[in-house]
Amino acid sequence: MILKEVFKALDIQIQFMKEEIISNRRYFHMHPEIGFDTLNTEKRVREFLEKEEIEVISSKIGVVARIKGKDHSRMIALRADMDALSLQEENEVPYKSVCPNKMHACGHDGHTAMLLAAAKILQSIRSNLSVDVLLIFQPAEEGPNLGGARIIMNDLEEQGLADKILYIFGLHLFNDFETGKVGIRYGSLMSSTDEFDIKIIGKGGHAGQPHTTVDALSIGAKFVSAVESFMSRGKNPLDPAVCSIGIFHSGSAKNIVAETAVISGTIRCQTESTRESILENLEKILKGICEGFGADYQMEVLRGLPVLINDENATGYAENLVQQAVGDKNIFHIMEPTMGAEDFAFYAQKIPASFLWIGSGNKEKGFINLAHQPRFDFDEAALFTGVKVLCCLAMGV
Repeated sequence: MILKEVFKALDIQIQFMKEEIISNRRYFHMHPEIGFDTLNTEKRVREFLEKEEIEVISSKIGVVARIKGKDHSRMIALRADMDALSLQEENEVPYKSVCPNKMHACGHDGHTAMLLAAAKILQSIRSNLSVDVLLIFQPAEEGPNLGGARIIMNDLEEQGLADKILYIFGLHLFNDFETGKVGIRYGSLMSSTDEFDIKIIGKGGHAGQPHTTVDALSIGAKFVSAVESFMSRGKNPLDPAVCSIGIFHSGSAKNIVAETAVISGTIRCQTESTRESILENLEKILKGICEGFGADYQMEVLRGLPVLINDENATGYAENLVQQAVGDKNIFHIMEPTMGAEDFAFYAQKIPASFLWIGSGNKEKGFINLAHQPRFDFDEAALFTGVKVLCCLAMGV
């Protein structure tokens, strides 16, 4: 348990740093960078860390740094994502993005600013830290492909750092919840993401002579219907999962039976076993229908992010500390997982992890737009909650 005096000291330090925290956030917001192309953001992060005499560790991507506590054989890891989205900002604010078609519309500017502030505070009290603190500033959470977490995780393993990490934590700002609130969830929090592309190959011909053809369009329609039946009857209804067909292209003219059909979609799951079951049965259904009607098929699956599962011990550790930091009335349990995804899941596959939600919505101030929208912005008071939570997570060992 952290003493009340420590919380009071944290509040004083955060209060003293408020202008700096907001200034950093607004700088990142004005200068958004996408995917792995976060060189300017990384430069500012490194300069800040070096100014605070925090050790920057070599890394393939992003910025990784270490604050040395008493025990160098163990670590608490804290991660912030740095990348923005391909979106034209519509907010008219002094810190509006100066980069056309680039915008921090998911709060990553805030995540980076929070971790920098926490790093500064933790560095100033490093002699009181029980273990080292690993700081991870990660690009490409929004992609492309499988994102940046997988690469950094591999890097940590190669450097022998992964085995030293007791717990790893990440935070995400959400306007869905009131500023000052902190959300906790045990078990699955965010979904896996897989995509599939299918081509059904039949035999085209005259619409007046269907018996001489193999109608790919009709076969494709049967496949879509069969998948929907499987999702409602072939899986546990208490285990959330979605299989959505987003693309169906077939046919070229009204009087021609389609020779091919192209079908693409996405699968989102909350358990790895259901994920594997759906992928396996998807091809079984496709193969059976095509064989039954004399068609061939091609199927490609792009395996995406794994399910993000919050470790019980890491989450219990976090809940205890957050409860002390923000009080019982400001902590809530996230009742349902989301079908959104987070590449933080790659860390959670290897290290006991917990991903927390920080409320950043404020109806009175107009912060009501949700993430990935051109008018997204958040209540900057949420930053101070996030900094306090990050510090406590690092100090609680």
